[in-house]
Amino acid sequence: MKKSLVISVLLALFSSFAIGCERSPTINRMGTEQYYVQITNNGEIKGNQRFYTLSTYNKDGIEKTVTFGSVKPGNKPLKENAFIRLYVNQKYDNNTEINHRELNYPHFHFV
Repeated sequence: MKKSLVISVLLALFSSFAIGCERSPTINRMGTEQYYVQITNNGEIKGNQRFYTLSTYNKDGIEKTVTFGSVKPGNKPLKENAFIRLYVNQKYDNNTEINHRELNYPHFHFV
């Protein structure tokens, strides 16, 4: 009885740890490069996502065109003129948006 209880508790702890690591933004960002983009249009709706194809820039100012998706309640677009940081996985040519969040860096300027 005690042995099965210990095994059950250990299995539950391991499962919750594994799920937590999979959903961790830090782990999902490993092996990615940061690009910055300013939202300049409302994107294109496909299914329950809104896709944007925009020019992005890395920290060195190198430009790259990236297509990324966004899911917001009510299929609302991202805020116009907002600056977004994208974590782009370089392993694939057909990159998808990995993670994004709005930035508040007044000193950041696009060339």
